[in-house]
Amino acid sequence: MESFYQHEGSLKWALLLLAFVIFALWETYRPRRVLVASTAHRWGSHAILSFLCSASAVWIFRASAVLVASAAGASRYGLLNRQAIPYWVRCIVTVLLLDLLRYGQHYMYHAVPVLWRIHQVHHADPDFDWSTSLRFHPVEALLTHGIYLAMIALLALPALALLCVELAHVLQDVFVHANVAVPGWIDNGLRRWLITPDMHRIHHSDEFSEQNTNFGFLFPWWDRLFRTYRQEPAAGHDNMGVGLREIDVKQGISLIGMLTLPFRSASIITSEYRSVSMVRSQSGE
Repeated sequence: MESFYQHEGSLKWALLLLAFVIFALWETYRPRRVLVASTAHRWGSHAILSFLCSASAVWIFRASAVLVASAAGASRYGLLNRQAIPYWVRCIVTVLLLDLLRYGQHYMYHAVPVLWRIHQVHHADPDFDWSTSLRFHPVEALLTHGIYLAMIALLALPALALLCVELAHVLQDVFVHANVAVPGWIDNGLRRWLITPDMHRIHHSDEFSEQNTNFGFLFPWWDRLFRTYRQEPAAGHDNMGVGLREIDVKQGISLIGMLTLPFRSASIITSEYRSVSMVRSQSGE
């Protein structure tokens, strides 16, 4: 089984390639919205950014999430590493806790100014399609992955359950960012169990109040539980703006622009504004 886990990276890349083929074709023939920027330019910049994130994580952390879980499970440490806890219970807990962790991380990236400066790279995309799922700053990728690995080691989550979660995340991440037209009755049914593209697109709205909703990644339950769920954008999906209003289209798709965005002085002003506004919106002011 341990040798199988070593193929985690190959499985994830194969699944990402499959997801790319499926959703790129779907977006081409049944797009949800008309895109405003050059698709070739965006896809190229996002692919390079994703490669930098992956290379940085491999170079810094050396071990994958599944290998860390496998090592932790073979030890006598870890909060869930107890024979008294049935294996299926540990698997369910793994899925729910990791999704809750991603929800909490995502919320903090919006609430904390210094974290928003990094995360705004993801939101500065002037369009919303499958490639947006690749668009994260390397610093955010390292921070997110480091916390993720620490949680896995602390809890000693089952490696097999974690592998299933990792593979599901690959598909779900591409799906929720896809510019695909999903029939309304299917979307409404899926929202009971999964995040859908229409639901997540609201989170990428250029309206500040809508950016602070729908933080979920896999399941919609956390948004409903913590009252951050939004059903529809105020302007409707066809008319809503996407991205950040202070970032123009050319700057938003530039690779150099994305890499340097967190370190510009304008980012500080934006972060402070968003932090104060978020507190006010939550307090009802």
